[in-house]
Amino acid sequence: MKNTLRHWREKINCDNYRQWSRKSKVPELQFYRLENGLLEQTPLGVIRKIAESVGLPLDVAIRQLTQPQEEEKPSQSEARQQFQEETLSILESLLLQLPTFVDAIRRHPDLPASRLLPFLQPLYQLLKTWGIEPIGQVGEIVRYNPQEHELMEDTPPSAGDIKWVRIRYVGYRQGARLLYRARVSPVESTPHPTHLPS
Repeated sequence: MKNTLRHWREKINCDNYRQWSRKSKVPELQFYRLENGLLEQTPLGVIRKIAESVGLPLDVAIRQLTQPQEEEKPSQSEARQQFQEETLSILESLLLQLPTFVDAIRRHPDLPASRLLPFLQPLYQLLKTWGIEPIGQVGEIVRYNPQEHELMEDTPPSAGDIKWVRIRYVGYRQGARLLYRARVSPVESTPHPTHLPS
Protein backbone atom coordinates (compact mmCIF):
# COMPACT_ATOMS: atom_id res chain seq x y z
CA MET A 1 0.00 0.00 0.00
CA LYS A 2 2.90 2.32 0.79
CA ASN A 3 4.37 1.79 -2.67
CA THR A 4 0.99 2.46 -4.30
CA LEU A 5 0.59 5.72 -2.41
CA ARG A 6 4.11 6.79 -3.34
CA HIS A 7 3.43 5.99 -7.00
CA TRP A 8 0.20 8.00 -6.97
CA ARG A 9 1.89 10.91 -5.24
CA GLU A 10 4.63 11.02 -7.87
CA LYS A 11 1.99 10.75 -10.60
CA ILE A 12 0.40 14.04 -9.53
CA ASN A 13 3.74 15.73 -8.73
CA CYS A 14 3.24 16.03 -4.98
CA ASP A 15 6.43 15.97 -2.92
CA ASN A 16 4.70 15.00 0.31
CA TYR A 17 1.37 14.20 1.90
CA ARG A 18 0.81 17.80 2.93
CA GLN A 19 0.74 18.91 -0.72
CA TRP A 20 -1.48 15.97 -1.59
CA SER A 21 -3.79 16.84 1.29
CA ARG A 22 -4.29 20.37 -0.04
CA LYS A 23 -4.85 19.07 -3.56
CA SER A 24 -7.36 16.38 -2.60
CA LYS A 25 -9.03 18.10 0.40
CA VAL A 26 -8.25 14.99 2.46
CA PRO A 27 -6.76 15.38 5.98
CA GLU A 28 -3.04 14.64 5.92
CA LEU A 29 -3.36 12.08 8.70
CA GLN A 30 -5.56 9.87 6.49
CA PHE A 31 -2.63 9.28 4.13
CA TYR A 32 -0.47 8.07 7.01
CA ARG A 33 -3.28 5.78 8.16
CA LEU A 34 -3.48 4.25 4.68
CA GLU A 35 0.29 3.94 4.56
CA ASN A 36 0.08 1.87 7.75
CA GLY A 37 -2.49 -0.48 6.22
CA LEU A 38 -5.63 0.95 7.83
CA LEU A 39 -7.69 0.82 4.64
CA GLU A 40 -10.68 -0.88 6.29
CA GLN A 41 -10.83 1.86 8.94
CA THR A 42 -10.72 4.64 6.32
CA PRO A 43 -14.08 6.21 5.32
CA LEU A 44 -15.14 5.43 1.76
CA GLY A 45 -15.57 9.14 1.05
CA VAL A 46 -11.89 9.73 1.87
CA ILE A 47 -10.77 6.98 -0.51
CA ARG A 48 -13.05 8.41 -3.22
CA LYS A 49 -11.44 11.85 -2.90
CA ILE A 50 -7.96 10.35 -3.10
CA ALA A 51 -8.95 8.31 -6.15
CA GLU A 52 -10.37 11.40 -7.86
CA SER A 53 -7.19 13.35 -7.16
CA VAL A 54 -5.14 10.79 -9.12
CA GLY A 55 -7.75 10.27 -11.84
CA LEU A 56 -8.82 6.75 -10.91
CA PRO A 57 -12.28 5.18 -10.49
CA LEU A 58 -13.00 4.21 -6.90
CA ASP A 59 -13.01 0.46 -7.55
CA VAL A 60 -9.67 0.60 -9.36
CA ALA A 61 -8.12 2.62 -6.54
CA ILE A 62 -9.30 0.14 -3.91
CA ARG A 63 -8.02 -2.79 -5.98
CA GLN A 64 -4.58 -1.21 -6.31
CA LEU A 65 -4.46 -0.40 -2.60
CA THR A 66 -5.29 -3.99 -1.65
CA GLN A 67 -2.82 -5.67 -4.01
CA PRO A 68 -0.08 -7.59 -2.14
CA GLN A 69 3.17 -5.67 -2.17
CA GLU A 70 6.70 -6.29 -1.04
CA GLU A 71 7.22 -3.64 1.56
CA GLU A 72 9.80 -3.34 4.26
CA LYS A 73 8.38 -3.01 7.72
CA PRO A 74 9.48 0.24 9.33
CA SER A 75 11.91 -0.04 12.21
CA GLN A 76 10.83 1.03 15.66
CA SER A 77 12.67 4.33 15.34
CA GLU A 78 11.11 5.01 11.91
CA ALA A 79 7.64 4.22 13.26
CA ARG A 80 8.23 6.54 16.21
CA GLN A 81 9.41 9.34 13.94
CA GLN A 82 6.42 8.88 11.63
CA PHE A 83 4.07 9.02 14.60
CA GLN A 84 5.73 12.23 15.77
CA GLU A 85 5.42 13.76 12.31
CA GLU A 86 1.72 12.88 12.15
CA THR A 87 1.12 14.43 15.56
CA LEU A 88 3.15 17.54 14.79
CA SER A 89 1.22 18.01 11.56
CA ILE A 90 -2.06 18.24 13.48
CA LEU A 91 -0.66 20.37 16.31
CA GLU A 92 1.30 22.69 14.02
CA SER A 93 -0.84 25.79 14.50
CA LEU A 94 -0.95 25.25 18.27
CA LEU A 95 2.83 24.88 18.51
CA LEU A 96 3.50 27.93 16.36
CA GLN A 97 0.97 30.32 17.85
CA LEU A 98 0.67 29.35 21.51
CA PRO A 99 4.10 30.73 22.63
CA THR A 100 3.18 34.11 21.12
CA PHE A 101 -0.12 34.06 22.97
CA VAL A 102 1.62 33.12 26.26
CA ASP A 103 4.00 36.06 25.79
CA ALA A 104 1.02 38.36 25.21
CA ILE A 105 -0.54 37.15 28.47
CA ARG A 106 2.68 37.91 30.35
CA ARG A 107 2.68 41.45 28.98
CA HIS A 108 -1.08 41.93 29.36
CA PRO A 109 -2.31 39.89 32.37
CA ASP A 110 -5.84 41.24 31.93
CA LEU A 111 -6.18 39.62 28.48
CA PRO A 112 -9.40 37.51 28.45
CA ALA A 113 -8.72 33.79 28.83
CA SER A 114 -11.39 33.12 26.19
CA ARG A 115 -8.85 34.22 23.59
CA LEU A 116 -7.00 30.98 24.29
CA LEU A 117 -9.87 28.69 23.24
CA PRO A 118 -9.28 28.79 19.43
CA PHE A 119 -5.68 27.68 20.00
CA LEU A 120 -6.90 24.46 21.62
CA GLN A 121 -8.83 23.28 18.55
CA PRO A 122 -5.84 21.34 17.09
CA LEU A 123 -5.59 19.42 20.37
CA TYR A 124 -9.28 18.53 20.24
CA GLN A 125 -8.84 17.49 16.60
CA LEU A 126 -5.97 15.19 17.58
CA LEU A 127 -8.05 13.52 20.28
CA LYS A 128 -10.91 13.06 17.82
CA THR A 129 -8.56 11.57 15.23
CA TRP A 130 -7.35 9.04 17.79
CA GLY A 131 -10.93 8.18 18.71
CA ILE A 132 -10.57 9.61 22.22
CA GLU A 133 -13.85 10.89 23.65
CA PRO A 134 -14.50 12.86 26.86
CA ILE A 135 -16.56 11.39 29.67
CA GLY A 136 -18.97 14.18 30.57
CA GLN A 137 -18.46 17.93 30.76
CA VAL A 138 -17.19 20.02 33.64
CA GLY A 139 -20.11 21.06 35.84
CA GLU A 140 -22.48 18.49 34.35
CA ILE A 141 -24.67 16.52 36.78
CA VAL A 142 -24.99 12.82 35.90
CA ARG A 143 -25.93 9.52 37.49
CA TYR A 144 -23.02 8.05 39.41
CA ASN A 145 -21.26 5.24 37.55
CA PRO A 146 -18.28 3.82 39.47
CA GLN A 147 -16.92 2.32 36.26
CA GLU A 148 -16.50 5.78 34.71
CA HIS A 149 -16.38 8.03 37.77
CA GLU A 150 -13.83 8.49 40.54
CA LEU A 151 -14.90 10.31 43.70
CA MET A 152 -12.80 13.33 44.67
CA GLU A 153 -10.51 12.88 47.66
CA ASP A 154 -12.50 15.45 49.64
CA THR A 155 -15.69 13.37 49.41
CA PRO A 156 -16.90 12.85 53.01
CA PRO A 157 -17.25 9.25 54.24
CA SER A 158 -20.81 10.12 55.25
CA ALA A 159 -21.80 10.56 51.59
CA GLY A 160 -23.52 7.18 51.77
CA ASP A 161 -25.42 5.83 48.77
CA ILE A 162 -24.41 8.15 45.94
CA LYS A 163 -26.87 8.51 43.05
CA TRP A 164 -25.97 11.82 41.42
CA VAL A 165 -22.59 13.48 40.96
CA ARG A 166 -21.19 16.66 39.48
CA ILE A 167 -18.23 16.30 37.11
CA ARG A 168 -15.25 18.36 38.23
CA TYR A 169 -12.57 16.86 35.99
CA VAL A 170 -13.44 15.28 32.64
CA GLY A 171 -12.42 11.67 31.99
CA TYR A 172 -11.58 10.02 28.67
CA ARG A 173 -12.26 6.78 26.83
CA GLN A 174 -10.98 5.37 23.55
CA GLY A 175 -13.65 3.14 22.12
CA ALA A 176 -14.39 0.49 24.76
CA ARG A 177 -11.12 1.23 26.57
CA LEU A 178 -11.26 3.46 29.64
CA LEU A 179 -8.30 5.85 29.75
CA TYR A 180 -9.15 8.10 32.70
CA ARG A 181 -12.16 8.15 34.99
CA ALA A 182 -13.97 11.45 35.38
CA ARG A 183 -13.42 12.89 38.86
CA VAL A 184 -16.70 13.74 40.51
CA SER A 185 -18.33 15.08 43.68
CA PRO A 186 -21.67 13.87 45.09
CA VAL A 187 -24.80 15.98 44.65
CA GLU A 188 -26.92 15.94 47.80
CA SER A 189 -30.38 15.95 46.20
CA THR A 190 -31.93 14.92 42.90
CA PRO A 191 -31.05 17.68 40.41
CA HIS A 192 -33.62 19.79 38.59
CA PRO A 193 -34.41 18.34 35.10
CA THR A 194 -32.85 21.39 33.43
CA HIS A 195 -29.50 20.43 34.93
CA LEU A 196 -29.53 16.92 33.51
CA PRO A 197 -27.86 15.94 30.24
CA SER A 198 -30.27 15.52 27.34
